Amino acid sequence: MKLTLRSRGIKKKKDEYKDALGWTTTGTSQAAAEASTETLPDIVMHQCSMCGAMNKIPRPKRDRYKVICAQEECGNEDKVGFDE
Repeated sequence: MKLTLRSRGIKKKKDEYKDALGWTTTGTSQAAAEASTETLPDIVMHQCSMCGAMNKIPRPKRDRYKVICAQEECGNEDKVGFDE
């Protein structure tokens, strides 16, 4: 079997590729991209795994944190992000 490339089968076209995703181009404004960012709330709701009480805690700055239940009878310590 003989494989050959036909030169008359290849057509020369202009490159019409336009990228719409990824980096912003000069035609778009940076202010529109910055306006769409959402801010996260400063307070997070956490439910105790022992008694089910809902606790309001400040947003943790780390991936692993401990939450002590606010109920006096419970006093459970939940560990979030720890492998146990």
